[in-house]
Amino acid sequence: ELPISLRDVGFGIIIGSAAWLIRYFCSTEKQSLGYIFRRTATAGLTSLLVGMATKGYFSSESLAYAAAGMAGYASPELVDYALSKLRKGK
Repeated sequence: ELPISLRDVGFGIIIGSAAWLIRYFCSTEKQSLGYIFRRTATAGLTSLLVGMATKGYFSSESLAYAAAGMAGYASPELVDYALSKLRKGK
């Protein structure tokens, strides 16, 4: 039997990673495996963190999963934007 918290962590990672991978597979642009891995990991980690941060905040479990998935969906672009701003500041 898997602990509930570990199961929830897994679901969060899967939701965010799957959302970004679907976006990639639907894209007409082809990228390197490193690019795909970095952005998929970013989406999964963000979904995990948002899922943990919102635990108990939403009364509906499906709404919490949706929030985690949406955060994972948007996070790769937000991280790239933040990194570009940091690099320009140097």
